[in-house]
Parts: sequence; structure tokens; C-alpha cells
Amino acid sequence: MNFKIVIKNTTRTLLKPWVNVFNQGEELPSRRYDLDWLRVLAFGLLIFYHTGMLYSENWGFHFKSQYLSSGIESIMLLLSPWRMGLIWFISGVALRFIVARFSLGMFLTTRSVKILLPLLFGIWFIVPIQLYAQMSQETSLAMGFWQFYSQFFDLTNPLFERYQAGVWPHVDVNHLWYLRSLWQFTLLLVLAMPLLHHATVHTIITRLCGRSLLTIFIVLLLPLCILKFSWPSDTFRYPMGALFLLYGYLLAWQPTFYSQLLRHWRVLFVVFTLGYIVVVLCYNTIWQNPAASQWQITSMDMLYTAQRLMGVLLMLALAQHFLNHDHPKLALLNGAVFPFYLLHQSVIIGLAFYLSKLQLGGFVEPLLILSLTFIICWLVFIVARRIDLLSPLLGIKVTGKYKAWQVRAGFYCGLILVSPVIFRLI
Repeated sequence: MNFKIVIKNTTRTLLKPWVNVFNQGEELPSRRYDLDWLRVLAFGLLIFYHTGMLYSENWGFHFKSQYLSSGIESIMLLLSPWRMGLIWFISGVALRFIVARFSLGMFLTTRSVKILLPLLFGIWFIVPIQLYAQMSQETSLAMGFWQFYSQFFDLTNPLFERYQAGVWPHVDVNHLWYLRSLWQFTLLLVLAMPLLHHATVHTIITRLCGRSLLTIFIVLLLPLCILKFSWPSDTFRYPMGALFLLYGYLLAWQPTFYSQLLRHWRVLFVVFTLGYIVVVLCYNTIWQNPAASQWQITSMDMLYTAQRLMGVLLMLALAQHFLNHDHPKLALLNGAVFPFYLLHQSVIIGLAFYLSKLQLGGFVEPLLILSLTFIICWLVFIVARRIDLLSPLLGIKVTGKYKAWQVRAGFYCGLILVSPVIFRLI
């Protein structure tokens, strides 16, 4: 008995720095409607961006339309640098609010279930159509989707010999890599929380936010540039995402930072616009030029990295200026974000695969894909939110009324279901 008490007290002592961070009765800032709108818009833009990827001539994607264009890449460069940085920043802000409301154990449990259960469902039941379309285009796969899908569950099937990447062999995350990384980065953030919540760190962040916006920009940009110099380009999106998540977490409750952005939104807009023009010019003259020198490529990388941060700051500023208000449909739209994210790329690629046979042309085809993607995702969301058993699989909040023990039992069942994914990702 004494031994058990010693173990319990030792564990409590070891975890005390983390326990003290969570659910400390802090007074939460008021609801950030601007960030709610940004979340809706940022994920909505992914549908346009990934539809554009079907038609970009020089950028790789799981499936390509026959109507390729290099010109569309210049348009997509308006979004490409900052689209994921903004999503990661907003995710960091959201985590800061969640930490203030939950205990350590409840935080880890709920975040694991809410992130990994849709991921588990997605890689087995949503993503496979993307692999089918990709293999059909690359290997002239001679079978229908349902025949393909019946073999998808066989992890040793030689059909997938060239497509082994994934959480399990050929069972890959594709566009759901964000969920996988979000869970992993959340664990890393939890490990660092005693440091992040230290009074000295808080003082440093507060003083930084009181400096000029140019100083803030340079301080935030330097770690991104260092990462860009030292990290392989093909996997740079992971440390970049972790850094923007950290920025969002640390700056979530810094009103001076947001007031600076709001005050200088016109300057940010002008600088971002000029940066976009230069990025497009350099993209076509340097990145698309095989004879470009290394210093030109490095300079372009740094410019693109700066535009990445500038885009995030501008979107935060514009949202405060134009979107910092509630709306009767905002909660509904926010609830649709997760299922739209889960479904959209598979719907886009599935539609492109089947519509490509109709030869509709380079205008009608993308217009039809865009329209049908929004319609299909919305219909699935409307149906799924009415079925409590299906809602958690698509990241939708369950609306039914349940007793406390039933809610706990549901989370424990979810935790059991995602445990194989946890072991694979760790």
C-alpha cells in the first residue's frame, strides 16, 4: 500500500509542471470571430487550390487532367506560400484556448480521439479513391474501383508493390497529412508547455509584441529562414507547420500583436501585393529556369519564405478589419470545416477521374468539379451531422444528449479504436 502511495506521489510530482499549465481557471479572451471566419475561408480555399492542382503543368499531384496549363501556377502562387501557414497558426490559437479549459488527461484523450478517429476513418474509407485514380493513370490499372477497393484491405497484395508509403503499406494519409502532423505536433507542444508558460517566456513575447511590426516580422521570419536553409525542401512543410503552430499558440492571447496588425493592414496589403508580383516573376525566370544559379534559387527560397509569413499576417489583419463579427450561419460553417477538409480532395480527384472521360474542355470540367465538390461535401455534412454514430468519424460535433458516463464510454471506445494509429505514428 505504501509503495502504491509512493508511486502515486512521485508521478504527481513529476507531472506537476504540466498539470499546473492546464485548466487553471484563466479568464478566457472573448470569442475570436475573425479567426472563426478565417478558418472557414482557409479550408474553403483548399478546394480551389487542389482543383487547380489538377491542371498545373509543373506541380505534382495524385491525378492530372488532360487540360494542363503553366499559367494557372502564377494564379495559385497567390495562395501557395501562406495557405497552410495560416491553417497551422489558427490551429495553434485554438490549442491555446483548449488548454485553458481542459485538464491534462482530458486534453490528451479528447485531442487524440477527435484528431485520429477521423484520420483512421479517412485513410481507409475516403483516401483510397485517390490511390485508385493515381494508379489508373500511372499504371493503366485495368479494374473498376470496387474490385480495387476489395484488394485495398490486403496489406501484402502485390498490386500495391510500387505504392508502399503510408501509415500501413499503401494505406497513406495523402491530404490528411495535416491531421497526422497536428496530433504529433500537439504532443511535442505538450512536452514543451512548462517552458512555454514560464513567466520569462511570457515577458519576452509581450515585450516583442510591443515593438514595431517590422521587428516582429523579422523575429518571426528568422526561424523560418533558418529552417528553410537547413531542411530538405520536400519535407519542409512539417517543421514549417510546427513553427506556425507554435507562433499561433504563443501569440494567441497577445492583443497588442493583433492591434498592430489591424493598424497596419494597408501596409501589409501593399507589401504582400508587391511580394506576390516579384514571386511570380522570379518563379517564371528562376525556378522554371534549369540554368539558374544556386544563389538565385536560394534568394528565391528566402523571398518565398518571407511571402509565406507576410501572407499569414495579412490574412490575420484583414480578418480583424472586415470579419470580426458574428453571423447566424458562422457556427454551422465552422462545423462543416472538418468534414469538408476530410472529403474534398478525394471528391475532387474522384470527379476528375470520371469526368475526364467525357472531354468537357478546360473551362467546363474544372467548373463542374468545383461546383459538385462543394455540393457533395455539403450534402454529406448535412446527413452526417444528423447521425450521431457517423458524426465523430467526420469530425462533426455530436448533437445528441447523452449522460456523462455515456460520453466517457464513447471517448474510451474511440481511444481503443485509434490506439493502432497511435502506435504507428509514435
